[in-house]
Amino acid sequence: MISERYPELAQLPDEDKLTLMVELWQDVMDDSPAENPALAEFVEKRWQEYQLHPERVSTWSEVKSRLLASRA
Repeated sequence: MISERYPELAQLPDEDKLTLMVELWQDVMDDSPAENPALAEFVEKRWQEYQLHPERVSTWSEVKSRLLASRA
């Protein structure tokens, strides 16, 4: 895992971890859609599904709670 190679990441506050996640995702997405049409198609399909059924989406706090509960 990445966290094993960079243990200092575990020390970051959650807000910084989320910011890092967004920055990494943006870096990946800057190149990927043009180079990976399948990824762009997948993202577009997911966006359309969300627009049709926004009630099926979980908030970050709900997801985080489920993840933390699964670790216990």
